[in-house]
Amino acid sequence: MALRLNSLTAADMVSNGASPDPVLEFTAFLSELDERQLQILRDRFLGRPPRKLAELAVDFDISRERVRQIEVRLKELLARTFHFGTSIGNLLASLRAEIQPIAALDRLITLHPDLARDVPGVEVPLWLVLDRLDDYFEVSDGWAAAPDVGAAREQTRILLEDFATEHGLVDLAAATSATAMPKAELLAWLTWCGYVVYNDQILTRTRSLNDHAASLLAATGEPLQTDELHQEMGRDTTIRSLTNVLGSDDRFVRTDRATWGLASWEVEEYTSIRQQIGLELAAAGGQIELSRLVESITNRFDVSPSSVQAYAGNGEYEIIGRVVRRRESPAAPRKAPSATRRLFRHGDVWKLRIAITRDHLRGSGFPVPSGVASLVGCVQGEVVELDSDLGTQSIRWTGLQPASGTIKRFLDQSQAREGQNAFLEFKPYGRFSLTVREPVAPGTDPLTQALELVGAADTRDVEAAKAALATAVDLPEDAKPRRILAAYRQRGDDDIAALLEQVWTRQRDNWTGQQTTAESRSEAFKLSMVEADLPTSVDLERDAAPHADDLHVNSVNTEDAVRGDGGLDEDSSAAWVPVPAGYRSVGWVRPHEAEAAVLAYQLHADVPVHDGDEITGWARYVDEASTRALDLNANVKLVRTRGQSERIACWIREHEAFSVTQASAERRSVAVTGPDGEAAGLVEYYQPGSEEATRFLSSTRLLRGRPPG
Repeated sequence: MALRLNSLTAADMVSNGASPDPVLEFTAFLSELDERQLQILRDRFLGRPPRKLAELAVDFDISRERVRQIEVRLKELLARTFHFGTSIGNLLASLRAEIQPIAALDRLITLHPDLARDVPGVEVPLWLVLDRLDDYFEVSDGWAAAPDVGAAREQTRILLEDFATEHGLVDLAAATSATAMPKAELLAWLTWCGYVVYNDQILTRTRSLNDHAASLLAATGEPLQTDELHQEMGRDTTIRSLTNVLGSDDRFVRTDRATWGLASWEVEEYTSIRQQIGLELAAAGGQIELSRLVESITNRFDVSPSSVQAYAGNGEYEIIGRVVRRRESPAAPRKAPSATRRLFRHGDVWKLRIAITRDHLRGSGFPVPSGVASLVGCVQGEVVELDSDLGTQSIRWTGLQPASGTIKRFLDQSQAREGQNAFLEFKPYGRFSLTVREPVAPGTDPLTQALELVGAADTRDVEAAKAALATAVDLPEDAKPRRILAAYRQRGDDDIAALLEQVWTRQRDNWTGQQTTAESRSEAFKLSMVEADLPTSVDLERDAAPHADDLHVNSVNTEDAVRGDGGLDEDSSAAWVPVPAGYRSVGWVRPHEAEAAVLAYQLHADVPVHDGDEITGWARYVDEASTRALDLNANVKLVRTRGQSERIACWIREHEAFSVTQASAERRSVAVTGPDGEAAGLVEYYQPGSEEATRFLSSTRLLRGRPPG
């Protein structure tokens, strides 16, 4: 009987002279059953889910074995009753021919509308009756599969493997021709099975991040930028994790700074600007003209001339008389540990304070100040490994900015949370450790807060506290308050300096024994600064006046506003674009201005801003000793030229300039991360041709985080 059924086609079933109504046929069968058989058929055989034998045994006051025997006899009776030649038997044979090995239940119902009809007496659709009646197939989640969904999925996998290419691609048209399913139905089935279909190619190997990326690149047929690849993959992973995976797998090659392809394509591999310079120098016999170097690299890769020039004058390379060569001695660090913000000395241990972020907890590496690299003896182009109780901790300087490896294991051990402070401790003999502290409560005594922020123990002894604060910035224990405060201000530790001002202000009130008003307090504080040998230039009204960074914001926006005649309207109120909460606008910094700023930081020199062949401004480098640079915590002033005059666009910090160039290169908004690894702002990206980009002649706007309060 089975051989006969399997040899028939759907067309063979239609012409049979059986009753044309399978529902009536099954209803007639039900009418011949006694009450107990009908109940067992309905609850055990057709139940969703089937009732247990023990439950039915209790209902009928019989044993479970007796229930099972009745069930077996019912199945035998069904098989004898609905043989080939009956309406139901013919319909079953037709379904067997159509399910090879999978078919959408909706399509079967379209071909056989009776399948959707409910059967009186059991109140279930006919398709469920046939599913339970025939062991040849099962229906699950909208699919009819032979013999079951698991087996159909395995047959699909085997079929696709036969067609798969080196990277697991299967042409959708070829797969469709090898099955009896319509293309749309096959697509739905493949999606249900977890396969990815891209560019009419079925990606059969997507379980691992590596395989998924290789399949997607093969389906695309051309290199993709990292963010594009990340977006197309749609996986719950970071771009940084994806980059690490691609870089460690021989199947992939970097074809540009942020672009990846397959090694099998045999395209020219891009390593890094630094390594490209090394290759150019080797080919040129040890030295090469800067213009020739820039032209050679920028013609082959999507990198800016300013970036090439920045690397050529940094680390292991130097520029002398417009000629690039390898540096004979290591370059001096840009900052000593004692001048590095948030890096504090405690005897022979230095502690770097960072605020723990989600990226730290997730295991990402992060930038560290160059002072840390100097502290551990890491020069540009090298990696230093430190010993710790939890294994090796790396500090690497393989880019323009030093970076630390992941600290996740230390944070996990300390059960750290986002928002807490962590102190990275650099100890003698290459040892490393990490401690975690709660953020300082705002209402805490200012002196206690200052000690907490430098990682020192709290003390009620004012002199001991002053000594700890002095040694933390590498000053003698007996340093005067003027020197201590100036050191914190010069390093950029304004939060600690502000707390110390509060301490000394209160001391002045205590000395005078007077209750002062806000106005007299300010004047008394200025007098106390003089008597305590402190600088009188300290801005006591800093919090009451506009922030120094904000003084030029409006002029930047109005300067860049475009009039109807295409000129610049310095008073246009239309220049305002809303700023996200928690940020303040620094200005619409153009990508080529940011590139010049990066170069100015690397060369410690003024760098012209080129827009094509035209010089449109300058990135003016201002030494750290400058009061203005100290106040703004920035060393580069961007100016734009107008005829014979210049107008300040903004002051920009090095990490901000890098972020602007990154946003422009990746064509997306990016967060600005400071040298200490903390979030410091945002670069908004606007599509070229948009209203904002056209109005301000820039696709990037730089925002700084606004301090709380």
